[in-house]
Amino acid sequence: TANNTLVIDKASAAITFAGLTQTYDGSPKPVGTTTTPSGLNVAITYEGSPTAPTNAGSYAVAATISSANYQGTASATLLIDKASAAITFAGLTQTYDGSPKPVGTTTTPSGLNVAITYDGLPTAPTNAGSYAVAATITDPNYQGSSAGILVIAPANDWSTWTLEQFTPSEVEAGDSGENADPDHDGLANLAEYAFGANPKVFTPPLAAVRDADGLSLTFTRPQGLPDVTYSAESSDGLGVWNPVPIEVISTGATETVRARDPLTSGDPAKRFIRLRFTRP
Repeated sequence: TANNTLVIDKASAAITFAGLTQTYDGSPKPVGTTTTPSGLNVAITYEGSPTAPTNAGSYAVAATISSANYQGTASATLLIDKASAAITFAGLTQTYDGSPKPVGTTTTPSGLNVAITYDGLPTAPTNAGSYAVAATITDPNYQGSSAGILVIAPANDWSTWTLEQFTPSEVEAGDSGENADPDHDGLANLAEYAFGANPKVFTPPLAAVRDADGLSLTFTRPQGLPDVTYSAESSDGLGVWNPVPIEVISTGATETVRARDPLTSGDPAKRFIRLRFTRP
């Protein structure tokens, strides 16, 4: 007689994955599976470990049917995306004092690292001006970005302004005095300071405009200079000058201001208008 052994092989079963793309939230991110036929046990590993990952990233997933009668395997990639985070700026308006002016940031959720550039450079600017600020979350599990404008207002006092604009040798030579005009544009340093202009670069003269509302001079100035007084006057013949009102027509780090003579008295056909700047 012959001895024979009956071998019944396991049947093939298929595995389908679910949840291969998820978003970080601080909790483990296991993938789901279904089998055909349904209801079979499946053993899953993530990069060779049975523990589902938590952090953002890509992970190789291997699944194996665990059944007495069925066999089958499948592989895929689990992608855990970074979660979104928000950035809020602080200190977008500052005043020149000779030191760098970095902006501050807070994040939601809090405590995330942020990379900041100013006009594309990582170094915070020092000089007065406007700078495009870009902030990007640098975190393994969060992503986000924000943009703003840093405005560094000109120095808000005369002594600081002169230190910014003039070298010690220029100060010694007298170029920094209130009535000096080192760029020979007809504007003394005090006027350049009052306008927020550069005393070493030609500043175009103001032009008076006459319209139905009168004779006016419009100019810009830094907001909040504490030690200069602005006034305007008009005259029929350069002998007697009478005060005229000044109004702020737009606000911000730099204001737009207009002095207007309504031409309601004197000789409206012959009129001059001027600005005056004084310091205490």
